Amino acid sequence: MTLRLCLCVTLLLSTATGLPHLNSRSSIVGGEDAAPGQWPWMVYLKATNRMHTSSCGGSLINTQWVLTAAHCVDSNNYHLSPVVVGRLKLSETDGKIYSVCRFVIHPDYRPNVDGALNDIALVQLDELVYFSALVMPVALPTPWDVFNARSECWVTGWGTVAEDTPLGGNKTLQQLKLPLVDDNTCRKVYPRTTDKQLCAGYKRGGKDSCQGDSGGPLVCQSASGKFVQVGVVSFGHGCAQRGYPGVYTRVISYIKFIQDTIRNYS
Repeated sequence: MTLRLCLCVTLLLSTATGLPHLNSRSSIVGGEDAAPGQWPWMVYLKATNRMHTSSCGGSLINTQWVLTAAHCVDSNNYHLSPVVVGRLKLSETDGKIYSVCRFVIHPDYRPNVDGALNDIALVQLDELVYFSALVMPVALPTPWDVFNARSECWVTGWGTVAEDTPLGGNKTLQQLKLPLVDDNTCRKVYPRTTDKQLCAGYKRGGKDSCQGDSGGPLVCQSASGKFVQVGVVSFGHGCAQRGYPGVYTRVISYIKFIQDTIRNYS
């Protein structure tokens, strides 16, 4: 296998700046520790600016590309640090760190007071990732994949475990089973969302993605038994609040963007 050369530059295909005014997502509320290799596509990203450091999640989708949220890599706000692949506990040093060659934000990404539209981006690593039992890419959805409130879906991340309460201990990756919310209910709660977004969460609240989980994957089990990434953690009204599910970028709506980007920069 030959290494594809990558000029280490940043590509920004959006004129929008800033973060959503609603809470961008960073950690799991009401979750549990994940086991080694359980979510082998999970990637940890960290971005910094003059004011603070922001952590995000991402998902490995092939040997050199990571899928995440656009607001995690907006270069007008943050400098993206090397990303970590294959690590379960942030307190440890396992896995491998990769530098970033470039990131590509969706050209129609728009943050606003009600969240964000087209909140999706791709990050290209500076070298190929070699797969193992602990590091594997996630499957992307196809038009034949059908998911609903009865589907088994999970969100993962290293974010806060409650609003303003960071993940403690060994900072082990958290996992949380969440039901998908029907589109009509999602639109009633978040009127400015579109069919390119979806909601997931419990009506009673108490369990949710939260600050620090942004960019991470929402995966659902397909009819074949494999997990497929249906969403990217985007935003929400607080964390785990009653009546307010989390909002996710609907991955199936952006397959062409993903394919075109990988083809153009491979």
